[in-house]
Amino acid sequence: MKARNILLYFIIFISCNTYSQKLFKELGSREYSNTLNTKLLRKVCDNLEIKFSDVYLDKSHSINFKTDKTFFVLQYIIKKAEDGNLNTTKYLFVDNLNGSVIDHFNDKESFFDNEAIQPSPSYILKNKIKFNDRIIGIGIITEEAVRSCATLYSQQKLTIISLSNNKITNLLDKYTIRKTNGESNCSGTYEIEILDTSIDLLKNKTNGVYDLSVTKVFSYKNVIEENHDKNIKGTKIVENKTETEKLEYNGKSYNFEKDNVLRFLK
Repeated sequence: MKARNILLYFIIFISCNTYSQKLFKELGSREYSNTLNTKLLRKVCDNLEIKFSDVYLDKSHSINFKTDKTFFVLQYIIKKAEDGNLNTTKYLFVDNLNGSVIDHFNDKESFFDNEAIQPSPSYILKNKIKFNDRIIGIGIITEEAVRSCATLYSQQKLTIISLSNNKITNLLDKYTIRKTNGESNCSGTYEIEILDTSIDLLKNKTNGVYDLSVTKVFSYKNVIEENHDKNIKGTKIVENKTETEKLEYNGKSYNFEKDNVLRFLK
């Protein structure tokens, strides 16, 4: 009987702490909002005094937040120059009726057209995230990468924002969900470390908001291409390491420490 009670307690404990929602799917299977309400965007640009022609339509997206509100992620030109334009990203909620801006902010980072590291379009996750009965979050995935076959660098980050009392709340600010570091000879020889992250909502809460469970998988590959002319034997070394952590809501946002430490490359 005692053993049965212990087993029952264990099952209940696991049930209370199992994942209730995965924030995003694996790379290649993620679902984004690929729409852009250009009709509403024209009104928004007039209200923000941004030229519609300065917005990169192929790098901007929108999603309905509520029946009367729309959320936009806009990449646009903030300064024009002969040697390359300066671009940034704006995040904003607007009124669906007249395009008036409810609240907005610009990304802290900006890029020139000719910089080595370039941003990809900012993507809005298709499914909204329910953190409790009051807080509904929108996930945005941003990415930057080096345009080079020799330098294997890219980084994806997840930002989650919400709207409360017509003010934007940044629940999670640029948490790294994927990162690559390495070098290549632009052929078959390369050395690379890859971080892939998955994040799930836990059923337990801190300060009334669901905790986040993070699983980090670090993968290392060192591949040397076989070359008979130079008497080089082909080799392949693969290593993996998994780490986990829990993120808790502190009343304003989720706490986390930035982790830029490579696990394999030195």
